Amino acid sequence: MGAWSHTSFANDDASDWVAALNRRGTAAITQAFVAVPENDEEHLPARAACAALAAAEVVAALAGAPAAQLPRKVTEWLVGKGAPTPELLEAARRAVKRVLRASELRDVWGASPKAETWRADVEGLLARL
Repeated sequence: MGAWSHTSFANDDASDWVAALNRRGTAAITQAFVAVPENDEEHLPARAACAALAAAEVVAALAGAPAAQLPRKVTEWLVGKGAPTPELLEAARRAVKRVLRASELRDVWGASPKAETWRADVEGLLARL
């Protein structure tokens, strides 16, 4: 995972996911959440965790609580889209909680000097959901 900041879209995996969002639309959001195992014992790779966080950011934006800065391609995709269903909001919450609890991404950031900043950002996303 190439990352240039702690935020949800500031890494290569999230950028790849945004490209999928623009190609596949809401199917990319659903797939990002389906890829997150509910069982904490199952490995959650950083790539899948990054996609789930990016997808959750899109859901938060659809719900009227966007991040302070979204990539231009995400902002463009959001135009004219309706509010998320309660089920999609819940799927986003579950995925974000799982990333925070047990994921390779959490482990990577946990070993970083930016660990607390990353955690606060992800908890902020959860609060916006």
